[in-house]
Amino acid sequence: RSQDRLAKEQEAAVSRDKPRLSAYARGGLGRAGLNFIDDEFQFYAIVGMQLHWNAWSGGTTSREREALAVQQQILAADEAAFARNLSRTTDSGLADIDRLQRAVDVDDRIVELREQIVRTSEVRFREGVLTASEYVERSTDLLEARSGRAAHRVELAEASARFLTALGLEVR
Repeated sequence: RSQDRLAKEQEAAVSRDKPRLSAYARGGLGRAGLNFIDDEFQFYAIVGMQLHWNAWSGGTTSREREALAVQQQILAADEAAFARNLSRTTDSGLADIDRLQRAVDVDDRIVELREQIVRTSEVRFREGVLTASEYVERSTDLLEARSGRAAHRVELAEASARFLTALGLEVR
């Protein structure tokens, strides 16, 4: 939008130096004649054309053009900086998402293995081969693995939300 605005301002600056031709017409009922003593009203009409040309502007037009050119350069630099920042943000966001997705996949496998260990430990505990403290330790390991997986899933959802927000998309 800023580029559009600057382009329109440049067009306006260029058009200020061009000659302008305008036509006008006015009509009415009144005392329009040269006889100011006459008390009769008359219909009258005035029609004409007017030419306006600013032949010398004192250099203001060229200064305006230079200022607009500088504004365009500033705008281009801001756009480039925004694009670089967005690129860095999205690259970092995608890397975080990939890393966390791999962590969640590993956590799923760890939880699956811990569940198998707990099932085996439960059987061994019932048979009296495993002590209660060892069984509780194995169950605690399973809970820690589930907790770690849940934490990684939350971090993944947060990273995905940050990424979508950086792209300007709605987070659902």
